[in-house]
Parts: sequence; structure tokens; C-alpha cells
Amino acid sequence: MVGFDPSPDRRTLLVQAGGRAVESRDQALAAAGAALIASPNRFHLADLDAAITAGLPAFVEKPLAHDPDAAAAVLGRAAAAGLVVFAGLNMRFNPVVRQARCIIAAGGIGRLLWGRLICASYLPAWRPWQDYRAGYTADAGTGGVLFDIIHEFDLAWHLLGPARTVAALARRSGLLDMPSEDMADIVLDHADGARSTIHLDYVTRPDRRATEIVGTEGLLELDLLGRRLRHFGADGRVLVDAVLPGSDDEDYVDEMRAFLDAIDRGTAPVCDGREALAVLDQVIAARRLANLPDAAKSKSP
Repeated sequence: MVGFDPSPDRRTLLVQAGGRAVESRDQALAAAGAALIASPNRFHLADLDAAITAGLPAFVEKPLAHDPDAAAAVLGRAAAAGLVVFAGLNMRFNPVVRQARCIIAAGGIGRLLWGRLICASYLPAWRPWQDYRAGYTADAGTGGVLFDIIHEFDLAWHLLGPARTVAALARRSGLLDMPSEDMADIVLDHADGARSTIHLDYVTRPDRRATEIVGTEGLLELDLLGRRLRHFGADGRVLVDAVLPGSDDEDYVDEMRAFLDAIDRGTAPVCDGREALAVLDQVIAARRLANLPDAAKSKSP
């Protein structure tokens, strides 16, 4: 494993973990067989572009980019070169999400009607050893809950199908000392007629991450933090009530295995670059409807 990070401390951590640290991104790409892009999000697209130019398949963390047109051009180059672009939307690997998707695909709740997705947590508690006000989340152009908690947009797409953003509101609560939005509410219309709502925030204690999906023949309740899935029939009977095994760390390992399988065995990425771009389009639309700064024109360094 070879890698680059501008921080000497993090380069030391890589060496301690058995990797080889180099002095630049280009050196890392020249020595690699595939690229794993986990830089601050404002660098994702430039790093992906460099990986594709180097002829490498790439795993890129969320969000894919902040400029959909520029991202589409890079993905077009990757497709022309036959290179895998695997998007890091790890909630798809949560076993609760996987089982819910299977139930929906099998018609277990009938025709989908509506969904509600919530991700509510307290940003200062995420990484208490860091000042959240100095991180990427605080940037009004490329941070905030909409770009950062893109997972709920992706889950709505993954579970209820393709969608477009039809309404969005966002604001700063005043509880956190940073310029980016810390609360947002979004409405999506899905291609098959369902509608979903998303609530995101950085100010809720205790944390909550939950999804409800309702169909003509029942409903699903997903507790993503507790890994609990409940499936109710239309008559109110509990058909499934299960706490599923595993941890977030294991989900990340599964995600990396899937990336390697996409490279070595040609399996389809669980979320490829084009699907990640479609989800990004929803987020960009939500930011515009909420009158937030245009990230593509952000002057962030």
C-alpha cells in the first residue's frame, strides 16, 4: 500500500500501519494499481481526474464532486478508458439497508408510496479531538449538511428509485459557530410516483438515523444506528423484527472488498460514478432551492 497525505503525522501513521508514504499525489498514483481517494471533499474531483489520467480504477469518497458538469466529463473519460469508478456511499453496505432493499424488490410492501429519512446528530461530538469549525464541514460553499450527509439522498435513490429534488429549505440554527448550513429539509419526487422527505442536521442530541418506507401492502422501519429492521404487513402484523449483526467498520471492509471485486472480477460497483453523479445532482438542486452558495464557484482553497 502506497499513499500520500500532506500531513507528516498522517504519513507516519501510514508507515506504522505497514504502508509506504511518498511525497506527492503523483508519486502515489505512479506506484499504485488502483486509487483510493479520501482527501477533503473539495479535492475529490481533481484527485479523481488525476487517477483517471494515470489509467487507474478509482474509489472516491462522497461527495463525488461539487461541479456536476466537470464530474460528468471526468466520468466520461473513465468510461471511455474502461476504468471502474466506485463511489464511497457506504450506507448501502449496512445490512439493514441490504435486507430492506431485498424486501422491496420482492414486492414485500407492494407499490411504494412514500419514504422519510432522518440523519440528526451533534457535529461537535463527531471528532471531539478536532475543531469542527476548522474542518470541511464548516465551509459554506463545499461543506454543510447537504454535501456532507449526502448518504440520505443516496438511500432514498437506492431504496425508492431515481428521483428529482422538488423543494428544499436550509438554515444555520445559530447553535454552531460556522458559516455553513447545519439544518436542511428536502422533498424528492421519485420516478415511479413515490415521494420522500429528508431531514438532515448537525445539532440533535442524542443521534438519530432512521428511515421509513411505506407501500400499499405494508411498511419498513430502519434504525440504521441500532441495525434494527421492522417489517409490518398492511394489517399491522410484524413480519420481521430483527437486529442485524456487524459494525460500521465491517461495512467499510465489505465496501473495499466490493471495490476490489469490481476491479478483479468485473462485478458491477454497488454504486458507480454515474449513479453517484445523479445523486449529486439532487443535492446541487437542493442547495439552489435553499439559496445556498454555488459550490462550483466557491473560492475555497
